[in-house]
Amino acid sequence: MHVSESDGPETAEDALAQLMMTVGRRFRARLDGDTVDPSQAALLYTLKCRGAMRLSDIADAMKLDASTVSRHVQQLGDREFIERGPDPVDGRASLIRLTEAGRVGLKFSFEQRRAILAEALADWNDEDREQLRIQLSRLATALGDHA
Repeated sequence: MHVSESDGPETAEDALAQLMMTVGRRFRARLDGDTVDPSQAALLYTLKCRGAMRLSDIADAMKLDASTVSRHVQQLGDREFIERGPDPVDGRASLIRLTEAGRVGLKFSFEQRRAILAEALADWNDEDREQLRIQLSRLATALGDHA
C-alpha cells in the first residue's frame, strides 16, 4: 500500500484498503454487552439473509474452509444461536438455522457497530452521507457481496 505521511493514501484502492483495515479492527473488537463473538457474526448474518443452509453451503457462501465453519457452528450451537434440523430434501443431511437468540444477539451486535459508524459520520452533511451510501453500495455490488 502506498501511503505518504503528509498526503495520505495515493490511490482509491490504497484508501479503501486502509479503511477496511481500520473498520475491521474496530468491528472485531469486543464491545460491552457483546453476546455474539465478532468473528462469528458473519456466519449468523449469512443465515439471517439466506435462511437455513447446509454447513458446506455456508462455507461456500462465506468463502471459508468447512473446518472453520464447523468450529463456529459448534460454538454457536452451544450458545443456542443456531440449531440443526433435518434437510427435507436429503434426510442424511442437516440444515443450520438461526434461532431467535441468534437473531437478537446479531441485532444487538450490529446496533453497537452501527453506533460506531454513526459517531464517525456525525459531522457529515446529508449530501455527503448520501454520496457515501451510493458509492459504497456500488462497490459492494462490484465486489459481488450479496450476503
